Amino acid sequence: MQVDYCEIEMLTSTTKENIVRRTIAILASSALAAGMVAMAAPAQAAENISGGGASFPNVFMQQCAADFNGSQSNFTISYTSTGSGTGKGNFSKGTFVYAMSDSAYTSGQPTFGWEYIPAIGGAITLPINLKNATTGRTLGSSIQLRQVTLAKIFAGVITTWNNAEIVKDNPRIAKSLPSTPITISYRSDASGTTNNFLQYLNSWTPTIFPKVQDDMGTGFPGGKPPANSVAGKGNSGVMANVLAKEGTIGYVDLGDAKGYPSARIQNAMGEFIAPSSASAAKNLANQTAVAADGLVTLNYKVAVSGAYPIAIFSYALARTDGKGPNGLGVRQFVDYTLQKCGPSRAASLGYVPVAGKVLATAKTLVTKIS
Repeated sequence: MQVDYCEIEMLTSTTKENIVRRTIAILASSALAAGMVAMAAPAQAAENISGGGASFPNVFMQQCAADFNGSQSNFTISYTSTGSGTGKGNFSKGTFVYAMSDSAYTSGQPTFGWEYIPAIGGAITLPINLKNATTGRTLGSSIQLRQVTLAKIFAGVITTWNNAEIVKDNPRIAKSLPSTPITISYRSDASGTTNNFLQYLNSWTPTIFPKVQDDMGTGFPGGKPPANSVAGKGNSGVMANVLAKEGTIGYVDLGDAKGYPSARIQNAMGEFIAPSSASAAKNLANQTAVAADGLVTLNYKVAVSGAYPIAIFSYALARTDGKGPNGLGVRQFVDYTLQKCGPSRAASLGYVPVAGKVLATAKTLVTKIS
C-alpha cells in the first residue's frame, strides 16, 4: 500500500491521525498474515536412509540409529538385520543405501565405487545351555574349552558333555559335568559371524575345518551338518535354539547372548578367557593388519594375556562414487557410529569401539563416502 504524505499535510490534524492509524493497522495485518503463511508452510521432511545386513552388530546398530535420529532432523536412519550375505547382496543391488557385513565379498561385488569401513568390534561367544544335574546350577560360564576340543564339538566328534577331553580341562567341575548329549546350533543363512567363526576354527584346526565361507551348512567337515545339529536364522535364531534345549551350544555375538552363560575359550597364551567387551578389546587392540580398503586380516593367535581369542570387526559398506542416494546422510551416520556411538555405547551393549591403527584408517575412509 502506498500513502501520499503530501496530501496528508493538507488535511486536518484529526483526519491525518485517522489515516495514519488505518495505514499502520493495514500494514500490521499484512505482516501478520504473511507470518501466518510462513508458519503454516510444512517443514521439509527428513530423508529416509535404509540399510541392513550383518546380525552380529544389530543390537549396536539399532541403538546408534536411534541416537543419530534423535540428534538431527535431516535424515532418518533404519537398519534391518538380514545377515551379512543378504546385506552384501542388497548393497550391490542398491536395495540398501548402506550395509553392514562381518565378511568380505567373494563374488557379486558392487559395480559402483564403494569401500569397507571397520565400524565396530566384538566377541563371538559360545553360549551353553547346561546345568548341574544335582544342584540345578548353570555350568555354561564355568566350562573351559581348548581350541581343538571346540573344533571337535562342532565337527560332531565329541557328542556328550562328560567327554574325557572336556573333563580333563575342567577339573573344578569335572564331577558335575552330565552325560547330556551335545546339540550344535548354527546359522542357516549366509553369515559373517559364521565366516569369522570358521576362520578361527581353520586357524587352529585346518585338518578338521579346512573351508572358510559364509555358509556353515556346507562348512562342516564333509560338507554337511552333523546329525546332532540344528539350524537357526540369524544370531537370534541360533540363540533361540540354545535356550530351547538342554545341552545346546551355539555361536553368537556378545550382544545377542545378553549375558547368557558362555564358555571360556583358550587363547594363544594358554589362558581360558571369558567373553566380554574388555577381553575382546585386548584382542582387537592388537590387530594391526588393516589394508587400505579397510579390511582387517585377523590374527586368531594373538598372544596377549587376558585377550579373548574370537573377536572380530564388522564393516560398514558405503558408496564413494557420489551417485547413490543420500551420500551425505550415510557419511554423517557412519562417522557418528564410529566416533560417537562406539565410544559411548559399545561397551554397555557388549561391543568394542574401533581404536588404534584400525580407527585411523576408518576415519580416512569415512571422508570418501559420497
